[in-house]
Amino acid sequence: MAMSKTCLNLLIIHFIVFLLIQSTTQDQQTWPWIKTNYLTRSNWSSLLIPNTNNEQHSVWFIFHYLNYCGYCKKAEPGWEAVAQYALNWTKYIQIGAYDCNSESTSAGDICQDEKYPKWRIYCPLTNKTQLGFDSEQRTNQTTPEDILNWLVTKLNQIAEQCYGNSWPIENAIEPNTKDDLNNIIPKNITKFKLFVSDDILLYTLYVLNNSNTIQTEPIYRLAMNNKLIENSGILKGTRDTNGQIFLQTRDSNEAIKPFVLDKNIVSNLETTNGTSTAAKRPTLSDIDSATVWIINRDLRRGLPSSTENVKAWINTLYNFYPGSTTMKDFLYDLNEFLKNQTELSSKDFQNYVNSTSTIKLPSLKFDHCYASDSSRRGYPCTLWILFHSMTVKQARLAEQNALSSNVKPFDVIVSIREFINHYFLCEECVTHFVNMTSNVENEINSYDESVLYLWRCHNSVNKRLRYENYTNDPDWPKVPFPTKQQCNQCVQQTDENGDVIEYNSKETYQFLKEFYYLNHSKGIDKSNRMLLFLIILINILIFK
Repeated sequence: MAMSKTCLNLLIIHFIVFLLIQSTTQDQQTWPWIKTNYLTRSNWSSLLIPNTNNEQHSVWFIFHYLNYCGYCKKAEPGWEAVAQYALNWTKYIQIGAYDCNSESTSAGDICQDEKYPKWRIYCPLTNKTQLGFDSEQRTNQTTPEDILNWLVTKLNQIAEQCYGNSWPIENAIEPNTKDDLNNIIPKNITKFKLFVSDDILLYTLYVLNNSNTIQTEPIYRLAMNNKLIENSGILKGTRDTNGQIFLQTRDSNEAIKPFVLDKNIVSNLETTNGTSTAAKRPTLSDIDSATVWIINRDLRRGLPSSTENVKAWINTLYNFYPGSTTMKDFLYDLNEFLKNQTELSSKDFQNYVNSTSTIKLPSLKFDHCYASDSSRRGYPCTLWILFHSMTVKQARLAEQNALSSNVKPFDVIVSIREFINHYFLCEECVTHFVNMTSNVENEINSYDESVLYLWRCHNSVNKRLRYENYTNDPDWPKVPFPTKQQCNQCVQQTDENGDVIEYNSKETYQFLKEFYYLNHSKGIDKSNRMLLFLIILINILIFK
């Protein structure tokens, strides 16, 4: 039977709606963890189980990350290598990962609102997380081996707190003779090992790597200055039916040398491919989405102690907001509400946003910042657009003589720096940005210089990250902006690869002023054009 015209029309409509959804919804996929246990809010309680009087559970070592954080992404292959190395440790230690970007906007959730990436120990005996491998302990040279070394060293220090008596690492025994050894080793033990070394870390790693057999074949450590064995190494011990102990030297070269993780593990993130349908120019939705993210996820952090920081940022954001009228109205009301607050809790802030305010925030929608996968562009991209547009808004107000007399050209960038320092969670990103703008008060003397200053900062960041596969979207390479194709008159000189190495500042300022001026009364944005097209097509099909 031939398909009716009405059915065909409905199929066409459904197909167009599908395309519309695909073009405007940001993929929120998780990273493809393989060796690492991926933790979520729903499985957290079922996997991280506190000990009881009758049952012992594993300690968890958990990688807290943000899926949009490039530096977190850089750590992912190493963390998979850690999980691979520790596969046989599950009786005592499990390796997990938790995406703090997936947290709800409620306060007091799993993540503790710190800079990321972060590694934490969960102790089942206390049913809480312990201080993790923090920023002060990490440098650019920190390796996964360093973090794993830290873990086992830390666990040896807090073993009683985390395990009670079940931690398998023992203090060194001190026999003077074989008879002493016979008396030290319990009589019911018929086979065991002796690990002769002063290196407690290597001993711990060896025990954990043999954790499946240590109940039937325990491993004891002897210090190097013991009176029984002369050289370092591993000996296999047995006790015969008469209760006599015999020792046999084993080939222990592999066990007693510093360990190295498997470097051949390839991150699945590096093979993630996709096709970007991002808009060529920034849109109001990009700016509004950055602001919604800030309000729902970022500003609640640190309240009530950070109340004054929140008030200062919202005041700046309102005064120079370049987004939609709806968000501008919301920020006006929020700014007025905050003026009367001397101390604001996270709960009170969220109550205002979700209940008190008569203006409801729009959904997140990345247009220009849409990416080939969710770990690229997205929120950080929208932040850059918001920041650039704020400097442009400030410059335009200055040209119209519409600024207060106490406003200084560097005020917006100083406020941006303070926001990044207090609320952006990618630790290395914060360090770079704060250092880069540390002298901004002495470098900017006019409002057009403020626009150009932030533009140069952004190009500097892109230059540093250009060849970082973890942060780059293949559809949006980090090349000097604007390119010659985008603004021919801006470019004064290019290199042999076509990259711009010298710009005309005056022409570039004019370009940036137009590029980041997203006047909502100018035309129809991409999503509205798609919706208008859909409405027109439906009417044509129905009334034809």
